[in-house]
Amino acid sequence: MSPKGKETNVKKIAVRVATMIVGILLAAASSPAQPALDPADQIGFQLLERLVVLLVKSAAPGGSSVDLDQNTLLLAKDLKLAREAKQVDDLFTVRYSRLLSAVRQAVLRDPEVLYWPMYRFQMIDFIEERTGQMPVWGDLLFMVNDHGGSGVGLGILSDAIMSEVISLHIHLENLARRPEILKSYIEKGMKGIEAGK
Repeated sequence: MSPKGKETNVKKIAVRVATMIVGILLAAASSPAQPALDPADQIGFQLLERLVVLLVKSAAPGGSSVDLDQNTLLLAKDLKLAREAKQVDDLFTVRYSRLLSAVRQAVLRDPEVLYWPMYRFQMIDFIEERTGQMPVWGDLLFMVNDHGGSGVGLGILSDAIMSEVISLHIHLENLARRPEILKSYIEKGMKGIEAGK
C-alpha cells in the first residue's frame, strides 16, 4: 500500500474513532437534567454553609480547634449520608471530602511533627490549585515548626478553602445545566472536525 493510501486509512480510522467518542459524549449529554432546586433545599449548599459558619466561629475569639475538629467529623458523616441517599453528586463528594481533609489537617495537633512529611505536598498543591499561587515555604515552616506542629493553620489555608467553597457553590448552581454545556462543547468539537476535513 502506498504512503498516501496508509495516510487515508489512518484518517478514516481517526474520523470513525472521533465520531464514536462524540456519539458516546452526546448520549451522556442528552441524559435528563436534574430539576433545579432552591439552594436552601439542596444538601450540598447546606454542607457548604455549615462549613463556612464553623470556620468563622472557630476564628472568632474563644473559638476552639477541638470544636472545629469534632464538627468537621460531623460534616464528613453528614456528607457520607447525603452521598448514600444520592443527594449530592460524586464530584461534589470528592471535592468536599478533600476540603474537610484540608481543614482537619490545618487544626490537627502534631507536636512531634510526625504527620507533616506525609501531607505537606498535598497541602501545597491544594493551596496552589485553589489560589493560583504557590504558598511561601517559609510561612508553612513557621506555622509547622514554631506553633507546636498544628498543621499549616487555617490562616494560611483560608483563601484556598474559600476558593474551593465558591467553586463548589458554582458547581451546584450549574449541575442541571451540565448536559447542555457539555453538548455545546461537543458540537463545537464536531464543527472543528468537519472544518478540518
